[in-house]
Amino acid sequence: MRRASLIVVVFLTIAGPLAAEAQGAGTETGPPAAAEPFDWSPWAAILREHATSGGFRYAALRGNPAARARLRGLVDAIGDARPDGWARDARLAFYVNAYNVLVVNAVVDRGPIESVMRVEGFFDGARHRVAGAERTLNQLENDVLRRGFHEPRVHFALNCASASCPPLAGVPYTGRELEPMLDRQTRAFVRASTRVDREAGRVTICRLFEWYADDFGGPAGVRAFLASRLDRADAAFVRDAAHPLVFAEYDWALNGR
Repeated sequence: MRRASLIVVVFLTIAGPLAAEAQGAGTETGPPAAAEPFDWSPWAAILREHATSGGFRYAALRGNPAARARLRGLVDAIGDARPDGWARDARLAFYVNAYNVLVVNAVVDRGPIESVMRVEGFFDGARHRVAGAERTLNQLENDVLRRGFHEPRVHFALNCASASCPPLAGVPYTGRELEPMLDRQTRAFVRASTRVDREAGRVTICRLFEWYADDFGGPAGVRAFLASRLDRADAAFVRDAAHPLVFAEYDWALNGR
């Protein structure tokens, strides 16, 4: 039950403000924003129809021919895209969305599964065409996103189709909205997944911070990153190195709903 509540909190925190911004877009009086260089409207429709506060409706998408065709067309477009000349935020948004699209497509194509970890080569074997190059999901995450952009918040934007993964944002990332989206996604997940136990004198956090500690500047950087996104009392507790950081077990069960 706690896992479901955590995902609900993160999903609503992210999707709610973005939906409100979309509804109020017509009242803005500033200069028009630059057009996005990639059409993410098919992904927006898929998320609207199949993403939930508790995960994703893979079976429903698999059984919907129109949605399957939309997803396949999007996968083809991701393969044909040429983002090298785009602005930095548009490129980062493209690769984050591409990763999430390809994960969903791989799960849908595979058929009913209990966990992506039970599919041989799911992350490091199967290759996907992204911007004209064949890459595995691990290559897309590590070589393109992590080493190419040095943005630790992407860890909370990527969804690996598993229960402990940060949830899908509910709307596509875009260059224009990238910064506020990453901030909301990160803050919501950190607050929902960090457990401060004052009685035991410890802090339990997501295992992503163990696997990718260097991306956050090592142990001290992890503490600072967490503290900057928690309320004052919890932040002070986390900053105190006398309180050990404990990594929660990662649940690789499929986040299908």
